[in-house]
Amino acid sequence: MARRKRRLKQISDGPPIDLNVMPFIDVFSLLTTFLLFVAVFTHIGILEVQVPFLSNQPNKDKDQTKPKRSITVHVTLDKNTIAVESFFLDPPTNQKTQKFNMSEPGIAQMHNYLTQLRRDHPTTDKLSLFPTDDVDYESIVAVIDAIKFLKDTEPPISTSLTPSEDEEQNAQNSLYPKVIIGNVLF
Repeated sequence: MARRKRRLKQISDGPPIDLNVMPFIDVFSLLTTFLLFVAVFTHIGILEVQVPFLSNQPNKDKDQTKPKRSITVHVTLDKNTIAVESFFLDPPTNQKTQKFNMSEPGIAQMHNYLTQLRRDHPTTDKLSLFPTDDVDYESIVAVIDAIKFLKDTEPPISTSLTPSEDEEQNAQNSLYPKVIIGNVLF
């Protein structure tokens, strides 16, 4: 312990020690310059260019992007009449309106009309129903049954779905599987 005290005394009695930091500053200034130059080069991106080519084959992308015309079907229920309105969303709309009586023969005629419409446009599986306030519940249920289900004697509707989906839909024996009821007030 005594040696240590003597040694510390000798160090503290000597001349002050000066550190020369100039070489460190020179090195860091060079490194900073190098860092700035390297940072610029790391942000250079590579652009991939696809060269167009000519071909005699028809362009498949244009055929796939062209949407097929879909038909929209609305059924409006009044106390005495059923109005079936069908139209295309894209021009020409070809809007057609067919009216039927709110009776059993009228509902059967509406069902036959909707069946023919669905056979003409098999990819349409949705129908919107708009009942008014004065229509009673039994009439709405009778119309929904006529819209939603095929009769047992009618052949199933063939759609352009995959075979498994087509079999599943035919097993349900449905005319329009998706019925949207509008004008609902809670």
